[in-house]
Amino acid sequence: MHGKSIIWQIPVIILAAVFLIMGVQLSPAHAKFNDTETGATAVTAARIPAPAANTVTVTKSCDSFLWFGQVKISVGAFTNVAYANYHELKIIDPDGVVQFTGDLSKTAGKSYNSGVQNASNLTGTWTYQIRGYYKVPNSTNTWIGQPLTGTLNCP
Repeated sequence: MHGKSIIWQIPVIILAAVFLIMGVQLSPAHAKFNDTETGATAVTAARIPAPAANTVTVTKSCDSFLWFGQVKISVGAFTNVAYANYHELKIIDPDGVVQFTGDLSKTAGKSYNSGVQNASNLTGTWTYQIRGYYKVPNSTNTWIGQPLTGTLNCP
């Protein structure tokens, strides 16, 4: 009887050696899944519009005396833009350089004054932009709205 147990062990050993050489790994269980399910992802987006021109009051002037001058641009009243939780005033000089960025929720953010300087430094078309933003809470992400743009021409 002892010889019979060796006879059936030899093919098992040979088969195990073949599996090892082929790199086949035996594991106790295999599973295959073919079913798929789709889930609903809730995604929304909003377009932040420009402030309506008839809801914004802007006072602007280019004052000069002899060779001195100054630019003044102020936002009086404005209506909050839909979906925005922050509103900004941006002033851009004739060279395209941003001279001022103000938070319209604060008094200091509602007006720009270039200060008295050589009038030739102020010559050209100044641009102001008023826009709303949505600043995502607890994040650095911001959605930028469309601007309401106006100009001031200083001779």
